[in-house]
Amino acid sequence: MSKIFDALRKAEMKKAGPSRRKGEVRVRQADGGEVESKFLYGIEENFRRGLMTLRNSIDSELKNSDFRVIMFTSAIAGEGKTTIAAFLARMLALSEADRVLLVDCAVDNPELHSLFGLENDKGILDYLSGSAPFEEIINTVDEGVLDVVTTGPRRGADITQPLFNSENMATFIRAAREMYDYVLIDTSAILEAPETPIISSYATGTIIVVQSGRTKREVIKRAMLTIEKLGGRFLGTVLNRKKYYIPEFIYRRV
Repeated sequence: MSKIFDALRKAEMKKAGPSRRKGEVRVRQADGGEVESKFLYGIEENFRRGLMTLRNSIDSELKNSDFRVIMFTSAIAGEGKTTIAAFLARMLALSEADRVLLVDCAVDNPELHSLFGLENDKGILDYLSGSAPFEEIINTVDEGVLDVVTTGPRRGADITQPLFNSENMATFIRAAREMYDYVLIDTSAILEAPETPIISSYATGTIIVVQSGRTKREVIKRAMLTIEKLGGRFLGTVLNRKKYYIPEFIYRRV
């Protein structure tokens, strides 16, 4: 796991318990025991401020948009995108005004179910294939303030890619953005997974997570062009794992 996650797990954390909000789908409860308690309860203050800066940057960039469907990706695997997406989702969910859905579309290497202590027996792939309705793939965590959709059982690449390029995917996004204030989507690295550029075309905007000192500028630019080629909107990058562990949001330019 990333340095961010390791650092936060070691911090002393307080249990947060905001009230359950009206109008959200609440069907499946997490049963993750120690994993859930360590991951979900409490965020160290400095990291929280960094996430708030990221949220404010997203809101500023999308101030003229009615929806907040944000896709998180990276140019290559191992940059820390899942950690950033998961902690941002939790921070947003702790605001009583916001309804938040976190969706795992990283079908090659799904991690959100492990982070939140969930079973991965039914998820987005089941919805897209028509074998499960929307309400059956929603998991509620953190005392009911955050909804999570896992990937579901893995399928072959020849089956997975067409599922994301389907009317069912468009229907899922429409339903999610009507029900939630924020929809955060974790995906596989955009240069390594053919379905990721397709998913970006459904999002309001895409953020690329970059590990400091690892990914070359040319590779990041190629990832940006891949997003825009299929009609996606590139919002910016999050610089991850620098000497500090607060994500730094950089508009437009890498």
